[in-house]
Amino acid sequence: MAEVSGRRPLRPFPALDPEPPRRLTWRSLRWPAIACGLAAVVAAALLAWPSSPSASGPARAPFADRDGLVVFEQQPSGMLGTAAPDGSHLVTLRQIGALQGTDLPVAAADGRHLVDLEGELVTMGPAGPTSVSDLTDSAGQDATNQASSLGWADVSFADGGRYVVATACKLASLASQSWVADLIPAAGGKGRMLGTVTNAVGDPQSAAAIVSGPVSSSAASSQGECYGRETAPDKAIELREPGRVARTIVTAAELKGVLGWPSATPVLLNADPDPRGSTLALRVVVDTPPGQQAPRQAVVVISRGGRILAHMPLPATTSISQWSPDGERIAFCRASPGTPSSVSVWSVGQGVRTIALPGRRDVWCNQLLWSPDGSQLIYAADATERGLTEADKLQHGWTVIDLRSGRVHDVTAPGQPAAWLPGTAEESR
Repeated sequence: MAEVSGRRPLRPFPALDPEPPRRLTWRSLRWPAIACGLAAVVAAALLAWPSSPSASGPARAPFADRDGLVVFEQQPSGMLGTAAPDGSHLVTLRQIGALQGTDLPVAAADGRHLVDLEGELVTMGPAGPTSVSDLTDSAGQDATNQASSLGWADVSFADGGRYVVATACKLASLASQSWVADLIPAAGGKGRMLGTVTNAVGDPQSAAAIVSGPVSSSAASSQGECYGRETAPDKAIELREPGRVARTIVTAAELKGVLGWPSATPVLLNADPDPRGSTLALRVVVDTPPGQQAPRQAVVVISRGGRILAHMPLPATTSISQWSPDGERIAFCRASPGTPSSVSVWSVGQGVRTIALPGRRDVWCNQLLWSPDGSQLIYAADATERGLTEADKLQHGWTVIDLRSGRVHDVTAPGQPAAWLPGTAEESR
């Protein structure tokens, strides 16, 4: 049987059926020449024409962002590490030891220190964290009678990072406890108690605290005031300095009046100063029974002297707020089970821009950081309620939001971000 191939079978020689001769004339070559010329023109045009995107859109380059140094805390180990915002150049700093607790430390405005609710002070170097010390030991536990196992309720920096302001529980007796503000030198040394509060934050301009003062000291002292489910309502925002009489900045009555709320409404106040300490953003929340989400809340921006500059209602699911580095904008994050997560940026006294985070339906926003140049945000969250441990519930990494383009990028990392500082991750290696 003849072998089958894809080639034309060879003619026998000499040819038994020779093909008739063909004459090559201009008439016989005319149409083939025209066809070849047209084909050459079309090919040249196709090569010169810019490539068009495919139906699914152009392939996007992998996300790359080396602008700044992100300090993260790994959970559940508590180890600190550094990385670029895009997760590259990742380093885990095992040599400085692990932090206690599950909260993320906060950074001083100058980037020299971090501190957490357990009183652990992290000293920073050019390449990231270098050491960890215990502020509660140097401050003296007798200042607040606070057991170290309970931790602080809140902590921040004052006077350009020279002091730490902690909201601590004072255990006067088994039947009486209250929140107090402590002013502690970051370099070490005994702390100074600044009186009964419901909340306190450091004053960026001085060795003082900006506090939420309760309606009365007796109302803020009870058996379950510190770690119970109820908190005494507030009467005013005050500036408290050691050895000086407290100065009232604004009263709860004034804030309720500008918001148009009934004067009898009990409210909780939380102050957040801008990086320079010249302007305060006050979160005003209706004090509701335990277990209920606040039905109403708003943010009121005031000057350091108490003049009201702007105000805006906030959705009930709004949690963290952060001032931009230039003190002109405030970022908020929203997360609630079953609904899309988002961040909003308010140019104070002007408009609000909201950016949805595609694919994210988180339980709770637990971190919001500005980039050093104010062009981007980092978001992190509790991603689920079904984790076996607290660490299992966390988002594994963070989300970078570019405010210039509106683009959103999820970054996978072994921890959650604590600070976004100037510099580059390459310098930390």
